[in-house]
Amino acid sequence: MNIPTAPLTLLLALALAGCGNTKPATTEAPVEPVIMHSGTVTMKGERDGCPLLVMLDPASSKQMLIPIGLDDKYRKEGLQLKFSYRLSRASSGECGKGTPAILEDITVIGQVQVPKQNLPDK
Repeated sequence: MNIPTAPLTLLLALALAGCGNTKPATTEAPVEPVIMHSGTVTMKGERDGCPLLVMLDPASSKQMLIPIGLDDKYRKEGLQLKFSYRLSRASSGECGKGTPAILEDITVIGQVQVPKQNLPDK
């Protein structure tokens, strides 16, 4: 008995095509939690090549950010901000006191008098 192979091959191909992953494809990236921080804007680092920094609270932590692309309305000495941030790959230039970061969801929470002394060493 001579059976034609073309219809059997087509039937087998269709059967195998139906055997696949039944999970729906997702294109959404996992959502990372947003952590809010607070800090104080300072321009006391200019002598060290840091024209603008944000000292994270508490100040005793000595952690500082170099805000990338910060709007001019937030570039005021002693301005206290609440924000989230993500690290940036931007160059810190001559500034060795902070980490480049992009501040987001910024809210002004106050204004403080920043001491006239220089910034603490990193």
